[in-house]
Amino acid sequence: MSEVGLSDIKSREIQPATETTGEYLPLIVGQTVCTVKNEKGQNCTGHVKQWNLAPADAVKKAAPGNTLHRCQRCFTIYEGPPQEYLHPTVRK
Repeated sequence: MSEVGLSDIKSREIQPATETTGEYLPLIVGQTVCTVKNEKGQNCTGHVKQWNLAPADAVKKAAPGNTLHRCQRCFTIYEGPPQEYLHPTVRK
């Protein structure tokens, strides 16, 4: 059997990591859960979803080319590329 590790993540090719960030946390490649720690030191683990209805002033604070993503539990805002790993576009 072949070894499967972090280096074999398919979403790295589909969703590259963001190189520039504005005022928000960077979205890690393939990240779908919140990694912000609460007062007890535990991860939030809320679902991080693309925030399409973000207010215009929040979008202006993000780096150009990034989209906003928000945790559904603690409302932490992340920025990064669109979540195309779920529905990848064909690249030539």
